[in-house]
Amino acid sequence: VPIEEALDALREQVEAGNVQVIGCSNLTAPQLQEALAVSGSRGWPRFEIHSPPYNLGDRRAEPELLPLCVREEISTLTYSPLAAGFLSGKYERTEERHSFPKGTRFDISPAHADIYFNDRNFRVLEKLRAKAVEMDESMVYLAMSWVLGHPDVTSVLVGARHAGHIDNAIRARDEGISQALRDEISAWD
Repeated sequence: VPIEEALDALREQVEAGNVQVIGCSNLTAPQLQEALAVSGSRGWPRFEIHSPPYNLGDRRAEPELLPLCVREEISTLTYSPLAAGFLSGKYERTEERHSFPKGTRFDISPAHADIYFNDRNFRVLEKLRAKAVEMDESMVYLAMSWVLGHPDVTSVLVGARHAGHIDNAIRARDEGISQALRDEISAWD
């Protein structure tokens, strides 16, 4: 759908009182900039929130998108902080795409493997595993805290399957990690 057509439909919903603000998901920085330009030129409501994926395995939002959102005062609600479970350490480099553990996100949506199963991410995963052992901490906690520690991330969407996932996310939000640890983890490649 052309962005102008989508924004016009969203404008109608705002004007009808059905929604207060509009948002988007998965737009690149140039796409978001185009949407903002269209909204601005027409005097229409603009995107006030953006929801991109963001985690140690997918950092595409860092160089352009997150800074754009800060400049334009657009909230960021990132998702997939654990890279669809990849950063939990439950997947092995040798796994075949057709043999993921039953019920996991990769089993349900094998396309996640195309995003996360690469040499760089497996190196990061091993460093995360080693750091978790060194600190006597969970990989999940460190990965979640790293995302929550980014100053340009407004909030994180957590896909919890049980209460323990929520407890971990709340602890990561409340306790977090030091800036020095976040910087160390950010340098992993």
